[in-house]
Amino acid sequence: MRFTALLILIFAGITFATPPKITEQLTGKVVGVTDGDTVTLLVNRTPLKIRLYGIDAPETKQSYGNQSKQALAAMVFGKVITLKKTGNDKYGRTLGIIHYRDTDVNAKMIEGGWAWHYKYYNDESRLASLEIKAKEAKLGLWADSQPIAPWEFRKQPRTPSTTGKSSDGPSTGYWLNLSSGVRHNSGCKNYNNTKRGRPCGPNDGRPCGLCNG
Repeated sequence: MRFTALLILIFAGITFATPPKITEQLTGKVVGVTDGDTVTLLVNRTPLKIRLYGIDAPETKQSYGNQSKQALAAMVFGKVITLKKTGNDKYGRTLGIIHYRDTDVNAKMIEGGWAWHYKYYNDESRLASLEIKAKEAKLGLWADSQPIAPWEFRKQPRTPSTTGKSSDGPSTGYWLNLSSGVRHNSGCKNYNNTKRGRPCGPNDGRPCGLCNG
């Protein structure tokens, strides 16, 4: 009986997770979008770097990184939004939830498949549910056959370039020639061997005619 009661309490704790504590509410204009989870907000003529709480978007060098950034920019860039501040991160950025009119932008990024639910820092069931639905519908980044969570991408070791220069980001198994827009896989002779290139995902650029990307 006690065990059953304990399971009920645990389940209730997961399902009805405590909502984030709001420490301050600010209003400002979004004057910059760094990526799919970071914006610059102008508040009383003071720029604030804002990290969207509860989500983690693909890094710009990841597959769907640029699309995620564009999705966020389409919703908030140049617009006056309300920020519900939840704290600060270790980099000094303000953490918070962005609202444009009646839209929870943080949640909308997950709902559209443009960001992961950052479960390590947030346990809200509504965000978890939105991620599951987006994944099942293969929306946004979930259309990728092997999406890599950004926190895993950031852990990947950086790979030295065959040109003698270090590559601009972690190894992903794919390399994008920024001059031609052609994608090479790690078995290609041109992999990581261009003057202007970077690691990329399996859906970036055009596939190489030799290795098929």
